[in-house]
Amino acid sequence: MCQPDSHFAKAYSHGVHKSKYWESTFEDALDLCAKVSRVAAIVYHNKYRKTKDLPNRVPGLDYGANFAHMLGYTSA
Repeated sequence: MCQPDSHFAKAYSHGVHKSKYWESTFEDALDLCAKVSRVAAIVYHNKYRKTKDLPNRVPGLDYGANFAHMLGYTSA
């Protein structure tokens, strides 16, 4: 899921030196941290919810509230 936006994949394909791998890997890790609640909500939703529609994130909600909203436990 994250491969198309991977900083490491782009850097590797452009021939970045091995000593610089950590920089793009670090960026990928930060991106994954930002996306983890969405990924978890999608997995939970696909497993336990009957509807096909996953709610969108709400910009005014914090991390935890958005996670609960995406699971369908709150309304914004």
